[in-house]
Amino acid sequence: MKLNPKIKSVLIFCLKLVVTLVPAYFVYQNIVSDPEWSVNDLYKLFENNSVLPLVLALLCLAVSNFTACYQWKLLLEKQGVHMTYGKLLKLYHVGLFFNNFMPGNVGGDAKKVYDIRMQGGQDTVGAGFTATVFDRLFGLFFITLFALAVGVLFFVHDPEQRAFMWPSVWIFMGFCVMCRMAGKVLPEKIETRLLRMFERFQKFRSKKLWVNIICLSTVTQSLRIFVHFFCGIAVGVTLSMSWYFYYIPLVAIVSALPISIGGFGPREFLAQSLFARAGVPGLESVVIQLLAYFVSLILSLFGAVVFLMGQKPVTSTPEQTNGHPGARP
Repeated sequence: MKLNPKIKSVLIFCLKLVVTLVPAYFVYQNIVSDPEWSVNDLYKLFENNSVLPLVLALLCLAVSNFTACYQWKLLLEKQGVHMTYGKLLKLYHVGLFFNNFMPGNVGGDAKKVYDIRMQGGQDTVGAGFTATVFDRLFGLFFITLFALAVGVLFFVHDPEQRAFMWPSVWIFMGFCVMCRMAGKVLPEKIETRLLRMFERFQKFRSKKLWVNIICLSTVTQSLRIFVHFFCGIAVGVTLSMSWYFYYIPLVAIVSALPISIGGFGPREFLAQSLFARAGVPGLESVVIQLLAYFVSLILSLFGAVVFLMGQKPVTSTPEQTNGHPGARP
C-alpha cells in the first residue's frame, strides 16, 4: 500500500525529529551530570576576548565559500553551462541558506539545481544536477581522505585514537562500492537516472580539472576545519590543530547526512564523544560546534537577502546548452 505523500513527509520529519532530539538529550545529560556543573560555566567560556577568533572563523568560512563556489563553476563549465562567477556566488549562498534553515542538509542542493535551471534554461537541469551531486559527493569523499591522512600521520601509533581511522576507511570503501554497485541493487527507475548521471561524470575526466578541484578542495576543507579551530580558541580550548583535522571530518560527514534537522543532535553527540578523548570537556566541545554553526548561519544570511530579492530567469545561450539537448537528471 502506497503512503499518501503528505503522511510520508510527516513521518520522515518525525523520524528526523527523533534522531535530532535523542542524541541532543544525551549531550545535555553528559554536561549536567558533572557534579561541578553550573550555568555560570557557560558564561565563563566567553569571559576572555572571544571576538577576534570568531572574526577569523567568519573570514575562513567566507573564503571557503568563494573557493567552493569556484569549484562548482568549473564543474558546470565542463558541461557547457557558462554563468558569471558573481551570479553563481549568489546562487551558492542561497543554497547555503536553504541548507541551514530547512530540515536535513540537502534542501540547498535542490535549490541550486532549480536556480541553475531558472537562470540558465531548461537544458541546464542535467548539468546543474550533475555538478551539484558530484560537488557534494567529492567533498565528502575528500574530507574522508583528510581524516585518513591525518590519522596515518599523527595517530596511527596510538591504539586508542587509531580506532577512529576505521570509520573513514569504511566510508572510503563505501564510496567505492557505491560507484561500482549502485546500478545493480537499486530500483530500475533510480538506476536509469544514476547511469545517466555517471555518464555525465565522464565529462569531468580532465587532468587539469582534477588538479584544480583537488587544490580547491584542499583549501576549502582546510579553511572549514580552521573555523572550528578558531571557535575552540574563542571558548578557551587550546588543542593542537591535528586533532581538529582528525575529528572534524568525521563530524562533518555525520552532519551532511539528511537524517536529522539541520544536523543537530548527532553532530554534537559525536563531537562530544570524540573530543572527550582529547581532554576537551563536554560543554566546550558542544559550544565549538554551535559556534561554527552560528558562523555558518551569519554568512548564509547573504543568501537569504538574495532569495528575498528574487532572481529573474534568463534565456540560455547556445554556448550554455551546447551538447546538452534535453538533459535531465
